[in-house]
Amino acid sequence: MRLLKNEDFYKEFTENKAIPAYYNSLITKFNKQAFYTAVPTMVASPKAICVSVKLFPKYLVPSFHQSEQLGVHRVFQKDVNGCAIHIKNKIPVAEFLRNEYSKKFRTSINRSVNRFELCLNYSYKMISEGIEKEDFHFLMETLREMLVFRFNQRNEPNDVLTHWEYYYKLTFELLNAKKASMFIISHNNEPIHICINYHFKEILFISIASFNHKFSKFSLGNISIYKILEWALCHNYELLDMGYGDLEYKRNWSNYSYTYENHIVHTKKWNYTLAANLEASKIRLKNFLKKYSVAQKIDKLKVLLHQNKTILNTYTTFTIEDVAQLPTKNLLPIALDNEAFEIISKAVYDSIFLQSVPIDTITVFEIKAHSEYLLVSPKSTKKITVTQ
Repeated sequence: MRLLKNEDFYKEFTENKAIPAYYNSLITKFNKQAFYTAVPTMVASPKAICVSVKLFPKYLVPSFHQSEQLGVHRVFQKDVNGCAIHIKNKIPVAEFLRNEYSKKFRTSINRSVNRFELCLNYSYKMISEGIEKEDFHFLMETLREMLVFRFNQRNEPNDVLTHWEYYYKLTFELLNAKKASMFIISHNNEPIHICINYHFKEILFISIASFNHKFSKFSLGNISIYKILEWALCHNYELLDMGYGDLEYKRNWSNYSYTYENHIVHTKKWNYTLAANLEASKIRLKNFLKKYSVAQKIDKLKVLLHQNKTILNTYTTFTIEDVAQLPTKNLLPIALDNEAFEIISKAVYDSIFLQSVPIDTITVFEIKAHSEYLLVSPKSTKKITVTQ
């Protein structure tokens, strides 16, 4: 019989709003306030246990039940860093950016938002008060397709897609319990970016997000965080937790970094104590090996193994070149809501981004079916050639 049980604190904390029974209280470091206190009925003498709790975020300060029967190891988890945005004052988002970020970063974010809103027929929507099943299914299916394309393109596995049914059911339940939200960015009423957030008291967890690759030039991830931050400032949240993962956009937005630790809670009997000591030693060994990039090499091996799997999505590639103004009276214009436009839609969105022109001011003509097109805008004329 295996004595050791493994638990993921961060997963339970963010998704299930559950705190394991051996924690007596939690205090948030960022505001020095009580976040959680166990009810008296949970303080009873524990059963015989040996539990390894990973990914405990250190913006929480724990206390454990004071029991002579329990022992606790606290082991730092090396190279697992979290990023968050700490909301210190409830102020307008523009003022918040001035207080917390460099001029260069503010300029970049404002330029992204302004160009997106100039070029596209945009809309933003935060769903936080419940959702109908049909609407939810449409949004989740759209998000799933975005995630499938993104991770097939990167040739990497994805835990959310592997456990899609779990996240589908969980998110629907939490949305209708007002413990989650979905933020949607749309163009012409079509979702092009979707972000699922989980809520626990004054913390908002930015959890599952993806975007339509055709709009990749527009920095939709940054625009999404900007708008979610704006919403959070108006709804009394104090921390936007972006979780772990060494991604550049998280580092850029983070004004509050934190680390994680592992808690090994065990009954003070010789066999449970031995199992706990072995687990603590194993985690310390892993921390030591991280100095030599062993974990990164294992991750690379996993990617190589995944590359043997069939990639489900293919995407069109193209070239864009400037051309002289050409006569267009014998050419067939393409409506931008027509299926034929889909072939070159990414090329068009890339082009209007680079030119900074509204999409409603351009016209697309077909020169040769499925292969050559002419894009006429107020600023230039460009030829788009499909290469794959």
